Amino acid sequence: MIKGIEKEKTAGICKTEGIENTDGTEKAGEIKNNEEIKNAEETENILEIEKTSRNKKKQGTPEEDVDKGNSAAFLYNTEAKKLTFHGNIYEILPLFLNVRDLYASLPFFEELQACAERLEKEPQDATALFQKAVLMYKARRFETALQLTAKVLKIIPDDHRVWYNRGVILSELGRLEEAIAAYDRTIELEPAFEIAWDNKGVVLARLGRFEEALETYDKILRRSPEYAEAWAGKGSILSALGREEEALEAYSSALRIRPEYLEALTSTGSLLFRLDRYEEALKIYDRALQFAPKDPRFWAARGFVFSEMGKQEEALKSCNRALELQPGFVPALEVKVRILSEIQRQKAKPSQ
Repeated sequence: MIKGIEKEKTAGICKTEGIENTDGTEKAGEIKNNEEIKNAEETENILEIEKTSRNKKKQGTPEEDVDKGNSAAFLYNTEAKKLTFHGNIYEILPLFLNVRDLYASLPFFEELQACAERLEKEPQDATALFQKAVLMYKARRFETALQLTAKVLKIIPDDHRVWYNRGVILSELGRLEEAIAAYDRTIELEPAFEIAWDNKGVVLARLGRFEEALETYDKILRRSPEYAEAWAGKGSILSALGREEEALEAYSSALRIRPEYLEALTSTGSLLFRLDRYEEALKIYDRALQFAPKDPRFWAARGFVFSEMGKQEEALKSCNRALELQPGFVPALEVKVRILSEIQRQKAKPSQ
């Protein structure tokens, strides 16, 4: 089945907003970044120019003439931002975006082809349109995905999953008020659809509407008191409101339900650290490492806590472990540099 996932981190909140599959069960991975696409495009252009140059040399064209030919065939106007290629004029931004979209869609070519074949036979095939919207979302073509959800809703206007996905896409586009409206419609159609409540809370927090977000989490928790994600979301809102002890209680409730819930463990450790409760924070990070021993984030966080406690040797060990797992991991590097600088400063004191 097709799946998709995105993460939002705002106002101290870390929540998962993901495209919902037709059976409401799966979420998805990430797409190649634009830098890889750009590099591939540049390489292709270089190879084509070199090929043209070699062919002209074989035909006996002087090298100077070859260069003139390339110059005439391939011109870029920096002020107008337009490219002239063999007499044809292209605007660079639309051209780049089209190439980017093409490359981004390539990993899903077979699935898109299957959707296209189904839609060729039946243009009003809501399932095919929906799956195509999911694929466009995964390819980060959010405007196209949004247009496709609109088409699906014309066919099946009361499908809560489509409204939910529309909310996710609108959120990605920064159209947060519209995203909330889409989540509200999802909840109206299917009040038990928990993740819609959760995502609504995230978006409200992004808008700085913390009291409304808190009310949203309280509502879903009255319906589903064992929904760990809502407890974690409530904890993040309470933390943002400065209600730290209540936040810790909410995180504790989330971890009682899901002991391996890494986001709740991360938030708990971070809050305890901010409260200068270092020993408790260490216990939380050690607990997280039991579930994710190869996650460099927890090793770096552990190193930072040890550093604040003045235990530089233990801090270095934790940072080095993080860097073994992920060379160049910036949080670990920053802590390590800080520790080494402090050690150097301490060594220099007696000689002064």
